[in-house]
Amino acid sequence: MHPKELPRVSNHGWLGSFGKTAAERLAMQREIAEASTPLVRGRILHLPLVLPARPEACHEVLVTKARSFEKSPGLRVLLHELAGQGLFTSEGELWRRQRKLMAPIFTPAALAGLPEMMHQTAARAADDMEPGQTIDLAHETTRIAMTVVGHALFGIDAFDEADALGDALTTALGWVNGALADPGIGLHIKVMDLAHDLAQRTRGWLRAKLERTRDVFESPFLIRGSRSRALRGAVALMNARIEQLIAERRREGLERPDLLTRLLAAHDADEGSMSDTQVRDEVVTLFVAGHETTATSLAWSFYLLSRHPEVLQRVLAEVDALGDGPIDHYEPERLALTTRVFREALRLYPPVTLLPRRTLEEVEIGGTILPRRSLVFVSTWAQHRRADVWEDPDRFDPERFLPEREAARPKGSYLPFGAGPRVCIGMHFALMEGPIVLATLLRRFRFEIDPSREIVEDEFATLRPKGGVPAVVRARR
Repeated sequence: MHPKELPRVSNHGWLGSFGKTAAERLAMQREIAEASTPLVRGRILHLPLVLPARPEACHEVLVTKARSFEKSPGLRVLLHELAGQGLFTSEGELWRRQRKLMAPIFTPAALAGLPEMMHQTAARAADDMEPGQTIDLAHETTRIAMTVVGHALFGIDAFDEADALGDALTTALGWVNGALADPGIGLHIKVMDLAHDLAQRTRGWLRAKLERTRDVFESPFLIRGSRSRALRGAVALMNARIEQLIAERRREGLERPDLLTRLLAAHDADEGSMSDTQVRDEVVTLFVAGHETTATSLAWSFYLLSRHPEVLQRVLAEVDALGDGPIDHYEPERLALTTRVFREALRLYPPVTLLPRRTLEEVEIGGTILPRRSLVFVSTWAQHRRADVWEDPDRFDPERFLPEREAARPKGSYLPFGAGPRVCIGMHFALMEGPIVLATLLRRFRFEIDPSREIVEDEFATLRPKGGVPAVVRARR
């Protein structure tokens, strides 16, 4: 089958299927979730899109035929100012080298020493809370998650500067979200592809010039707002903090067993030491990815528990059974329900709803032949809402993640961290941190959220709760 023969999803204004608002984007993804064919098609501006609709097709794209795909070049352009050539955006040999370098930090053995720090960080946030006080749980979980990733990966205490760094990241991600459908992206991609193709046919100085042209167009200078004072200020703030961090670590000596030390000490026999620019890109990438997913999912977890008091009571019983001491190790069986709540929040509100890919070669997916350079967007949100996989998919039900029910689901149906070679390197980190933070806070407080207030999704590069999660703090003991 040719892609033009696939069923179409609806257009949402001049932007095409993609839409401009969170509601429009989720409406498009709802259509994908309800499709019966392996693939459907749509468009973003003038660019055709292929959208896997069934789990098997998603599994093909992300896992079994992953070598035939790259991250969408448009995504690399949009994230260039923020993440450069970090692990999330890099490709080919650079990505493989960086992934191999970082993998030891995220093994179960390496993570085993982190639960007590995660608990202490959440307890520190709880110490600042007063019964009767109104707080924004999304803000609090961001402070906690940002501090955890700062301690664990880079040996810094980001608690007191979380607001400034969080504001800078919000500004940068806000620009990315607003630029998703900017026509300038298409021009960037065309120039990059043309320069790449011509470079493959030439040699010497002309090839080098064409390759430099391609690299120049990785920067989003044609996209509106890319040189705005707000975006430049946000990136400059993060760069200054990272430069300070690198300088301090080098003065101290590279002795700490954390990720920053590994990055600074990295040495490749052919290319020498990793540049400070590359270190900066990896630090920003993991700092953003390492806290945003967990913080957002924790905020949604508190919201969902407030709407389901019967589940909350069972969670409280589970966390109370841990006793009053510090949580200094993670025992999944003792936080089984709390973990299922966190995973169900990731299902209902996956932080990243779309995983953009592009074919590197002609490839068959779901019985359809996709030409080289076809745009393929995998919707995590759609897979999490398929009624033929998840009974009553809009309902909050942590028991979906009982082992026997998980085993019965098809591959490609649960994708909050992606899948395949590019599955999120911090997946196990997040799945340990989420339950520990929930348990730490819920042992001390209840959080009353106005039952008449429905909190909706705000697709802000990630699926944040719009307006945060306001709650009144109530002491439990």
